[in-house]
Amino acid sequence: MTDRTHFDRRTFVKTTGAALAGLGAVSGSAAAESTWNYELAGEALDPGVQEVDVQGDYLYTAQPKSIAVVDVSDPMTPLVVGTATGEGEDNVDAKVDGDVAGLATDGDPGGVTFYDVSEPAAPTQVSFYDAAGGIHNHFIDGNYAYLCVNDSFAYSRMVIVDISDPSNPVSLEGEERGSGGAWMLRDRHPDMAEAGINPIHDVWVQNDLAYMCFWDAGVVVADVSDPTDPTAVAHFGAADYADDTSMDTVERYQRYLGGEKTNAHYVQPTPSGDYTFVGAETFPGPFEDTVVPGDHGGIRVFDTSDVTADSTPSDPYEDHVAYIPAPDDPEDAIRTSHNFDVTDSKLFASFYEGGIRAYDIEDPTAPEELAAFAPEGTAYWGARNLPTEGPRHYTVGGDIGKGVTVLELNHETPGEQAWQSDEDLGPYDVLSDTMQKPL
Repeated sequence: MTDRTHFDRRTFVKTTGAALAGLGAVSGSAAAESTWNYELAGEALDPGVQEVDVQGDYLYTAQPKSIAVVDVSDPMTPLVVGTATGEGEDNVDAKVDGDVAGLATDGDPGGVTFYDVSEPAAPTQVSFYDAAGGIHNHFIDGNYAYLCVNDSFAYSRMVIVDISDPSNPVSLEGEERGSGGAWMLRDRHPDMAEAGINPIHDVWVQNDLAYMCFWDAGVVVADVSDPTDPTAVAHFGAADYADDTSMDTVERYQRYLGGEKTNAHYVQPTPSGDYTFVGAETFPGPFEDTVVPGDHGGIRVFDTSDVTADSTPSDPYEDHVAYIPAPDDPEDAIRTSHNFDVTDSKLFASFYEGGIRAYDIEDPTAPEELAAFAPEGTAYWGARNLPTEGPRHYTVGGDIGKGVTVLELNHETPGEQAWQSDEDLGPYDVLSDTMQKPL
């Protein structure tokens, strides 16, 4: 048997003790039958890479101790052009907007390191915001950073930080937890907060609306047009047991990791906001002497066309209108949904060892898989669209711990010439065998 890559997913490993298996190259049936396919365009060695964010011709990636900037102006030859250290040694989330990038620190000290990236090849640390606790994810939109704060699951909340002066970030939260520029689950659903399985895991901000993932409590959308007073305007996707406060510790872990169409791990609306995609991170397999119910998590689609700054939260248990299951292959591999990117017509999603996959969402209620890329020995933290001019389409992803992968999404219509010309010899691996072996 060939050597297989093992990657660390802290919660899963700590709770189940399961060894993560390797991966064989796969491709979904929809991709095989269609005229779409993924081809490797280029790779860049980026040790420790996890999250990848995109802005212009550059990728901003999270490493355990630093942020790295990758030049993808030529997608076939991505190059790491700049790095800058951050606080702590447990950094998994990088975000960028304009001249400011952030690196979330999930350990000690917990918080966000902010950088001046006005010159992308020379990122410069300008401040560290101490959140007095680990920050697993955050989002930057204009003059504000939105932090997922879980100093206690019972007080999980989004805290807004003013970064109009990145060298002096200022929290807008009041003296009392959840007051002022913060939104806390227990203020609206105390039973869900007390259940102990509903941290805020991620947040996405678009058009003055913050979409917050509260795990089994689902997604809460808040109007943040006044960042000093976020107001809930929608709530959907909660699990039936999200407010069950009677669970013992074992049952909490079962429900935290189990299920299939349950938790809200990652969220992103379509550019119009009419639909919202919610990914679940769930696992099958052993948990002490029991079996975790469910399977690898997929992605639910919700109709949010009626969500506005003036709407009122309705049934938090509202059902989804479409579902994208986790890939079936390879067996004995971790292939739950992780981070993804949504455009007007496409969804680009990662499934750890299940690879990167592209979906047609012209009709969001009927998603269709177009292409898949999942070579053995890879495990992807996220997938992002790389906007480019011209007919070529690229997707980028972070191969956990190893580097950045750039894929070309090809589409051939019978009777028409493919995007590649005779002079173009096609994608190639700029690092030869390096990226094909565990680092």
